[in-house]
Amino acid sequence: MARDHARIRLDIWADDDFRELTSSGQWLYMHLLTHPTLSFAGVADWRPARIAAHTRELTAHDIEMFAAELETGEYLVIDRDSEEALVRSFVKHDGLMRSPNMAKALVKAHAEIASATLRAVVIDQLKRLEIAQPQLTGWNLKEVEKLLKKRSATLSEAVAELPRNPSANPSGNPSRNPSGNPSEIDATLPNSLTPFLPGSESSSKLRTEPHQRAS
Repeated sequence: MARDHARIRLDIWADDDFRELTSSGQWLYMHLLTHPTLSFAGVADWRPARIAAHTRELTAHDIEMFAAELETGEYLVIDRDSEEALVRSFVKHDGLMRSPNMAKALVKAHAEIASATLRAVVIDQLKRLEIAQPQLTGWNLKEVEKLLKKRSATLSEAVAELPRNPSANPSGNPSRNPSGNPSEIDATLPNSLTPFLPGSESSSKLRTEPHQRAS
């Protein structure tokens, strides 16, 4: 059973933490939520160069910079060795455990995750969901009961196991303004991280000058 649509909660825009993300971080999060490779376990292919290729001006390095913010905020868990990214809250918000058929799809998708660490994080998220919503019918499946007996790992344990983000930004936040003043733009940011507003000088330049993607 392949996914042919994305389930995105409209109240995400009322979430204070999500609204604290930069536009770059929000864009990457939405990109992964709607990516064709996202499985019923919430895992998508992590290939920064290919993600960047869906845009006109971004590079693989830009994508890693955006990802740093989402990793710091615990929105994503990325295994760069297996080239997989887990949307951490996918299991919680997608409603899979409300339906036995969808719960079976999750079990199958979990088995297809290459990363042992990401498989363990999914188990941890499922256990947390079971505690919070024990009435969901998916818990009654034998396949799910067996799945929950597998190894689990918290986010902190997973981070200790996984490769580091290769981004040059050590803070994990590509666009946070150290001054705390949202009206000021951090001049240290690369041009590709600066939003291009319609009619702005940067926007006009982008349209008239071809961008050379880094190899």
